[in-house]
Amino acid sequence: MRFSIIRSKFIEALKPVQNIVAGKGSLPILQNVMIEARGENLKLTTTDLDISIVSNVNCEVAEEGASTLPVKLLFNLISKAPEGSVDVEIDSNEQAVIRAGSASYKLNGKPEADFPKLGGEEENCEYSIPRQTLQEMLRKTAYAASQDDTRRTLKGVLMSFKDEKLTMVATDGRRLALVEREMEFPKTSERDIVLPSKAVQELQRSLAGEGDVMINVQHTKISFNIGSVQIYSKLMDDSYPNYRQVIPAECQHTIAIDRQLLLDALERASVMTMDEAHSTKLIFDSNRLTVTSAASEIGEAKDEVPIKYGGETIEIMFNPNYVMDPLKAIDDDEITININNGHSPAVIKCSIPFLYVLMPLRIS
Repeated sequence: MRFSIIRSKFIEALKPVQNIVAGKGSLPILQNVMIEARGENLKLTTTDLDISIVSNVNCEVAEEGASTLPVKLLFNLISKAPEGSVDVEIDSNEQAVIRAGSASYKLNGKPEADFPKLGGEEENCEYSIPRQTLQEMLRKTAYAASQDDTRRTLKGVLMSFKDEKLTMVATDGRRLALVEREMEFPKTSERDIVLPSKAVQELQRSLAGEGDVMINVQHTKISFNIGSVQIYSKLMDDSYPNYRQVIPAECQHTIAIDRQLLLDALERASVMTMDEAHSTKLIFDSNRLTVTSAASEIGEAKDEVPIKYGGETIEIMFNPNYVMDPLKAIDDDEITININNGHSPAVIKCSIPFLYVLMPLRIS
């Protein structure tokens, strides 16, 4: 196999695939990238058996073929090579000779036959959604997913294709983020899927740019076609919890707040929190919110924010990071906090179909 490619194009094609390698102790071949040169196209594929990424790029193919090379080492070599043409030749013994400017490298590979076959399933449901829309939906929800390995399902993100809309939900049991967007798809394509966290991370890396994402959902797998990059992932087979039961049916008090002013106040106050007491108190009073944090060994912080509220005084305690996360993810100038009292969940909303439910901490 012989091909030539401009270094910058090679780097861009390698970037998405070099993230997917299996951990130590796994099959050695899973540290490699499958390289296939056909026609005028270079196809790069990596997998850890749970998720696979394919990247395509135009190149000059002098001799067609396929082989595999260590992807991390290959990426590092090309990253440090001078700009210009990179010439790659891989012989029958799977040894690659890479020439870039005055530099040359020899790299030992493994045969393509050792690389896992990415077998497909019969097509099931297909959807199309703008890249930017899917990227925004993930940005507004994924941070709320669990980081606890013992809560496997909650580490994923729910994608619910129902009632002519896509509903995306993430929760860790203490907070929940939900966003909806209208979509067109047939009634027969209605279904719920749970996208694993690793697939969510790769999507967030790959969705920049214009155009649509073609989503194909099969029985146990899902694929995302994003221009020159395709992401394939296993689906989680666990049922997602009934998230709607944690959303309060109604709240007595609605408080309007400038999003940036609240975020700034929380960031200033959170400086005084400690890991063992990571909490901030919010005191809602007539047209004023007082934000306080205290740590016995450090000191305390206090800030005030003007609000639109004329009800009774409410004191409630939150993990400040859990309040700041949605404020960083949404773009509205003003948000509302809907609440009943200092012991019940609070609901943050904005102008788009988005809500964020947050359980309070106990005030001692």
